Amino acid sequence: MGIVKEILVGKSQLSWLGLAGKKISPDEIYTTWCVNNFIFQEENLALKIPGLRPPQIGGIYAALGYEKSEANSAATIVMPTGTGKTETILSIVVAGRFRKTLVIVPSDALREQTKKKFLGLGLLRQLGMLNDSFENPIVATIKHGIQDIIEINHLLNSNVIIATAAALSQFHKDALETLTKACSHLVVDEAHHVTASTWAQIKAQFADKPVFQFTATPFRTDCSRVDGKIIFNYSLSKAQLDGYFKPIEFHPVKEFVEEKADKVIAQKAIDLLKADLKNGLNHMVMARANNIKRATQVYEYYKNETELNPILITSKAKRKDEVLKAIKAGKHRIIVCVNMLGEGFDLPQLKISAIHDPHKSINVMLQFTGRFTRTTEGVGDAKFVANIANPKLNDCLQELYNEDSDWNSIISNISSEKVISELKYQDFKSGFSEPSKLLDLGLTPSISTTVFNLRAATWKPENFYKFSNKHFQIHDSVLNDEQDTLVFSVKSYAPVGWSSSKELFDESWDLYIAYFDKRNKLLFIHSSAKDGLVKRLAKLIAEGAPQVNGERVFRALSGLKRLKLQNVGLNKNKKGLRYSMHTGTEINDQIPDIEAKRSIKSNIFGKGYEDGKLVSVGCSYKGKVWSMDSDSLEQWIDWCKNVGKKILDESIDTNQVLKTAMQSEELTEYPELRLLNVEWPVGLLRKNDRKIYLSDGKREETLFNCELTLSDKTNDKDNIRYFDISTPRGSFGVSATITAKGEVTHSSDTPLYIIIGSEERLVTDFFDENPPVFFLEDTSIIDGGYRYYSYEEYAYLYSLNNIEGWLWDDVDISVESQTHLKHPHSIQYHTIQQIKDNYDLVFDDDGSGEIADIVAIKNNDDSELIIDLYHCKYCTKKKGVAKPGARVDDIYQVAGQAVKSIKWFANKESLINRLIDRERVRLSQEKASRIDKGTLEQLIHLSKVARYASFKVGVAIVQPAISKPLISKDILSVLGATEAYIDEISSIKLRVIINQTS
Repeated sequence: MGIVKEILVGKSQLSWLGLAGKKISPDEIYTTWCVNNFIFQEENLALKIPGLRPPQIGGIYAALGYEKSEANSAATIVMPTGTGKTETILSIVVAGRFRKTLVIVPSDALREQTKKKFLGLGLLRQLGMLNDSFENPIVATIKHGIQDIIEINHLLNSNVIIATAAALSQFHKDALETLTKACSHLVVDEAHHVTASTWAQIKAQFADKPVFQFTATPFRTDCSRVDGKIIFNYSLSKAQLDGYFKPIEFHPVKEFVEEKADKVIAQKAIDLLKADLKNGLNHMVMARANNIKRATQVYEYYKNETELNPILITSKAKRKDEVLKAIKAGKHRIIVCVNMLGEGFDLPQLKISAIHDPHKSINVMLQFTGRFTRTTEGVGDAKFVANIANPKLNDCLQELYNEDSDWNSIISNISSEKVISELKYQDFKSGFSEPSKLLDLGLTPSISTTVFNLRAATWKPENFYKFSNKHFQIHDSVLNDEQDTLVFSVKSYAPVGWSSSKELFDESWDLYIAYFDKRNKLLFIHSSAKDGLVKRLAKLIAEGAPQVNGERVFRALSGLKRLKLQNVGLNKNKKGLRYSMHTGTEINDQIPDIEAKRSIKSNIFGKGYEDGKLVSVGCSYKGKVWSMDSDSLEQWIDWCKNVGKKILDESIDTNQVLKTAMQSEELTEYPELRLLNVEWPVGLLRKNDRKIYLSDGKREETLFNCELTLSDKTNDKDNIRYFDISTPRGSFGVSATITAKGEVTHSSDTPLYIIIGSEERLVTDFFDENPPVFFLEDTSIIDGGYRYYSYEEYAYLYSLNNIEGWLWDDVDISVESQTHLKHPHSIQYHTIQQIKDNYDLVFDDDGSGEIADIVAIKNNDDSELIIDLYHCKYCTKKKGVAKPGARVDDIYQVAGQAVKSIKWFANKESLINRLIDRERVRLSQEKASRIDKGTLEQLIHLSKVARYASFKVGVAIVQPAISKPLISKDILSVLGATEAYIDEISSIKLRVIINQTS
């Protein structure tokens, strides 16, 4: 074997002896590699011929062949964990005769492991790949940053340099440049880390040198790409077939009460370990948790198994190196840790994985499973234990956590699909005229465009290169001829505003996108620059194409229901007044001037509902259209197509847009209109309600479990409105007053705090700045000091023919909720009995934080889900009797609940996951299930189906206090207004169920 040679940076100079015991230099070692031939001998188990494994041979041939080609991009070699990746790296360095190689690894442990392999050339000598004339390399390891050239020169007296990216990031710029300039090749292990900024910086130093990347998972969780062409892919399925991957046994447990899951998982893993040890298998258990706190909790369920010597190891563990040695020596049969013990930690005896916290990423999960499937003598198959009653997983992981799932085939399929996706993407990139890194950056441009008409012009995107001038240069670009999409970035230099010096400049980067819609002959151009030269670009790539401007641009606002104009800019035909901007009630006053052509629309921005979704659209007379959103490149193109379709629609009357928009009035007092409901501020609804808390100073409750409801308290003054904040532990009353200045102030007898992030404020102070929204009986809303109302008079009546009358015999219509006791005489119980045959799952969601009193779901072959919300209301007793009639008061609150519930249809998967959470809370309280038909397993399955199924949704009001024979026009009017509002913002038809008898 000879004497190994190692440089320890920062230590004294060593003498390096070759195999013959004589002092030898790196160049002399390199010469022995050049004058001798590497022996490419492949393993043949049938003939008992030792050698390299098929995946190793394939990876080596691919790498060496790629280096001899004219290709200049980084090369990626995909090899699953356990197939001999490290020996493949050693082989390409020696067989490829790499003069000086920099090897980058992601962790200290993997750096030390790789160093040991290089010092003796691993198994290459043992397998007969090298003759005795091959010298071992001098290996240097970098454990910290280097600042001076002397230390660098000492480091360079080697053949192979191994470092972590973290250590290289601490290098002085000149030292790093000296290092990378001296190296002939770069090898990156675990290349799925390579897009991190530090790694990317290092790779940039090797732009004109061979770069080889190795990974088992050539994809990343953050959707950015592992840059580099895949030149060899040894699939996981082939690794399984060839026996390099131990089969996986999945042992599911099913515990729906989350607090009990850890105990059940631990007991299952312990039982499996004891059985394996009894059968002579040298196995260990690793219990996986998300963080140190969770690992500490999990350890409690293992610590009493003293004969198995459990141990908890985290980043805060003392004497960590000693503990790891003890683990490798087999002194601990149960290891509880966070995630994994780090890349590079190789322990084939780890064969049982207790997954207390599932991975969120399939990428990490694939790496994780590979640690347990390594083959070695004395160990059996890998075993995984997990709770399958956990629905919060992505599609790929969810498939793993099914009761009868075959992990071997699923993991293989997932891995293959991911790699195939990457290969397809590389094919996609190769179709671009000039491939660039732009598409790997996860572009999310702001949604905006300027439109040009190409009916009489020619599309010449290749002319964009003329766009550069002395103030800015094009740095990266990509052109896809099939999609007719051009994307490029520009680096600009502009004089600073605070100095007259011509030597100081601001440096900025901007993005340009051009999309040509062939079908409609429209060109859309986006620019992130505030003073983007869009017209100049259009002239270069579509000379003679006129810009679409004027009234046609405002057609983009067409089709938005309940359009609320935020601001309107007008060009005035008045002396001394050329332009005016209007907001709020001022907008309404300008409509007569626009109709009479005394004003011309300059720019308009508003929000409304399109296809049941809230959208924003801005238009400028000069030709720009925009939205207050950012999205992917593909979504931007789809948005442009929709805008173009409207712009070309000659039937749209742009003046009608303002007339049909929501009107507004500034309030100094509340209007004499009945409130239907109250909702949290829109800005708060967009946040994660699980990370917002309400506190009374003693206990905290997440916003998830709280809701706003109208108070039963009557108005002491006309200008005060009352509402409650309902929580699982009680309600807190709040009042809202409109001042003479049109401001809204809030007060409460009980101090209640809202906690958002690290900020804690009184709820009343928060509401002063972010007032809740009130829904009124005429479908108008009050938001702060303004009332927004539709241009239409919603005085039409709900159709009596559409009203359903039910019989309520043996039902106490004064009792609304069935509660957890399932009262058979309640309205809710009776409603469930009436409807349950039409659905696969019926859920009692009654209570604080409810979506509706009843949520009913029908699953049509996993391709379509029908979700209906039922809102129930009781009949008030008079003189001890609840009798149906025609009291309009009986309809207001339930109509408001119907209006309020529409928000849940924006994300159906979240709706179902909320039901799952509420069921788990109910079960943890040891009360009867909320599910009146179906099972929790079915509900969890529906949460998966919701990700790709189509939907039909509905909302129903159930109010037996209203008699169909006695129903009044006032009630029909309230129902008509409610129906119109729900239809406009969600395209859902309201269903009404009342009492058939009088």
